[in-house]
Amino acid sequence: MTTTEQDLESFVQFARTRLAAAEVEPSLDELFDLWRIENPDDEDYAENVAAIAEAIRDFKVGDRGRPAGELSRELREATTFE
Repeated sequence: MTTTEQDLESFVQFARTRLAAAEVEPSLDELFDLWRIENPDDEDYAENVAAIAEAIRDFKVGDRGRPAGELSRELREATTFE
C-alpha cells in the first residue's frame, strides 16, 4: 500500500469516527483540516518540533514573551480605520 493510500485510509477512518460522534456535521474541509492537524507531514512536524524547542530555550533564559493584552492593544491600534 502506498503512502497516499495509507493517508486516504487514515482520513476515511478519522472522518467516519468524527461524523459518528458529531452533534453538528462538520464539512469535508473542516474534517480534512482537523485530520491534517492530527497527522502533519514530516516537514510540518519538524517545523513544529523546532518551534517548540526554540520556545523552551527562550523560556529557560527568561524570555516570557509579551502580555496578550499588550499585543491585542497594539493590533487594534494598527488596524484602526480612518
